[in-house]
Amino acid sequence: MNDHSPSFCPVYRAIGMLQEKWVLHIIRSLLDGEKGFNELARAIGGCNSATLTQRLEHLETQGLIQKRSEDSYGKLARSVYSLTPAGQELQTVIQAIDGWARSHLHAQEPAHA
Repeated sequence: MNDHSPSFCPVYRAIGMLQEKWVLHIIRSLLDGEKGFNELARAIGGCNSATLTQRLEHLETQGLIQKRSEDSYGKLARSVYSLTPAGQELQTVIQAIDGWARSHLHAQEPAHA
């Protein structure tokens, strides 16, 4: 098997996981610290609850985030999400994307009427 085949190439596999819609937004938001589900939903904006739940479960399965329940004293337990050490390592990836974007992507000029 060739090292560049999609089933073996680690870069191909990583891009496949990270390109899923909302994944990098979730990771980026959690780099600021742990967040409850609703707080995370507000922070990333625009992601429906079912999709967010699915992405969080997938990221937990991949070992990038961890979930814990926080007792709310008589209310339903609140789920709190944080990055694992592997998830925190993605900070360098996000910083690299940020640096590249600042160098090569320019803010769009407002349309002139």
